[in-house]
Amino acid sequence: MRAVLVPLALFALAAVLWRVPWRFESPVAAASVVPEWAVDPATVRQPTLAPEITLTKFTYPCSGCHRLFPSAPEASSSLIRHSDIVLKHGINTHCFNCHHLLNRDMFAGDGGDQIPYDQPQLLCAKCHGPVYRDWEHGVHGRSNGYWDTQRGPLTRKKCTECHDPHEPPFPPMRPAPPPNTLRMGPQTPVDHLPGENPLRIHGQPDVHAGVAVPLPGVDDAKEDGR
Repeated sequence: MRAVLVPLALFALAAVLWRVPWRFESPVAAASVVPEWAVDPATVRQPTLAPEITLTKFTYPCSGCHRLFPSAPEASSSLIRHSDIVLKHGINTHCFNCHHLLNRDMFAGDGGDQIPYDQPQLLCAKCHGPVYRDWEHGVHGRSNGYWDTQRGPLTRKKCTECHDPHEPPFPPMRPAPPPNTLRMGPQTPVDHLPGENPLRIHGQPDVHAGVAVPLPGVDDAKEDGR
């Protein structure tokens, strides 16, 4: 009988599982759908780091035009040319605080010195010394490559690769979606009673109307005379 009943019981159990399968419910929340822009490793800006402008598929150096059309020594923020530039750089409202008056292919250093166009961090260091110090040590900005330079090169993105030099503050940016973490529970907001401490465990005593809540173990210690 056992040789007959055991196979029949297993067959019946298999039939039940086939007709009404037991679904496995994973405790792990579904992964968040992260858009491509949220994981794009490229910097906010991709400047050429060269004193050039492209017009009608041709590239010209800045000095090509400024040699022919010299600017006034005190150029204002309202430009006749380069009308696409909006200058919102705090109290820095003059072009020649940054651009060299005589050589438009260079930036203006202190005392008339010239700063190469591909080294904008040296220009920013004139006013933003602490930030430049942090940038040199890798605290501010972005670094690519290897911290251990014996394993490979380390490169730091320059200021203008993240900040617009004419309007440095970052515009509002869309945040990436939050993760679906495990066992977070319902994420709907809960209204708490007046005076209730939302950081305490639910159901635990709280302080209401100035009544102190005894700490765990304090009463026991008093009874023992400690």
